[in-house]
Amino acid sequence: MDLEDVNTLEQAAEYLKVTPEKLRRMAHAKLVGHIRAGRQYLFPREAVETYVREHTVDRLPSSVNAWGISDRSLRRLREEDRRGQIRS
Repeated sequence: MDLEDVNTLEQAAEYLKVTPEKLRRMAHAKLVGHIRAGRQYLFPREAVETYVREHTVDRLPSSVNAWGISDRSLRRLREEDRRGQIRS
């Protein structure tokens, strides 16, 4: 789905893969830029793209490996594996 220059709550929610209610709460908390037109929320393309850019994780922090466990836990598991203590 492509964004239009100005998107409705439903269009922007579909693009972000969240419910319209979730997006409304995000807008109310000023997490994503929006325009209030009476009771209607409108989302400029640039505001939605900025939200996505600012909340995209480029890579895992150095203290977290590809399995999502701490380096200390990974070292412990590798040590147990060397000793033959890990059960399948």
